[in-house]
Amino acid sequence: MAPLIVAMSPEFFPEAALLLGGVFAGAGALHLLFTRQWSKGARAAAICIACFVIAFVLAGTHSSVRRSRAAASRNASTLLALVPAAGDSTAQSSDPAPSMSLVLGDVLLRVAPADRYVLTVDGRQFLELDSLPSGLIAGCVVAVRDESSPGAGRPPFPFRKTDRQPSRLDAHTLSMQEGGEDVLRVHYAEPGRIEVTGNFFVLRSAKPAVVLFQKGIHWDGGDVSPGTTIDLRRQGKGRIDFERTGLIRIRR
Repeated sequence: MAPLIVAMSPEFFPEAALLLGGVFAGAGALHLLFTRQWSKGARAAAICIACFVIAFVLAGTHSSVRRSRAAASRNASTLLALVPAAGDSTAQSSDPAPSMSLVLGDVLLRVAPADRYVLTVDGRQFLELDSLPSGLIAGCVVAVRDESSPGAGRPPFPFRKTDRQPSRLDAHTLSMQEGGEDVLRVHYAEPGRIEVTGNFFVLRSAKPAVVLFQKGIHWDGGDVSPGTTIDLRRQGKGRIDFERTGLIRIRR
């Protein structure tokens, strides 16, 4: 039979240690009471009870903190959620095949309508556009130009991650600028059109990798010129994968 492996979050290690200590103290208390060592047994029993009480109090505190963080995250997402700037487009209503237009760095991708769009490079995610009841949410890690050593020439990798949060310019637009450059701009133009400009880190990549939606689409493997239209509707729903062969496909 395969061994059972239980994964535990590091934040619960103190509770686990206290519970384990309480078990040992309880076992010791029982032994001392059975051998009529009343005073030592009572002290061991008190230690056992204290360990369990403290463990449960700490567990409750961690749960409250997690709930508070989750609520704060939901509130932040709600504040950054976007709604369409216009109603249903006449272009979309006259189109014989339903579609969503993703305008990425002035490149038009026509894809099948969905509640969630995940963009990847060889299966590794760099951008998610998720339609929630509160509005459109963008999930990504933004990359900015690394100017830390301007006198030493170009650094080995010319981008760094930023923890800054984007600003909502209005109910339809998210924006973040660095050095006069739009490192992130998401505009929900209408229900059938989302426009995205920016620099995005590829998550869980073996080496640092960035996808650029700046005057076209640029990634490690391909480039698409601005003004290009790519129709992926016939490939159905799935993640939009930018392959190292230079192709863009829908993957399920």
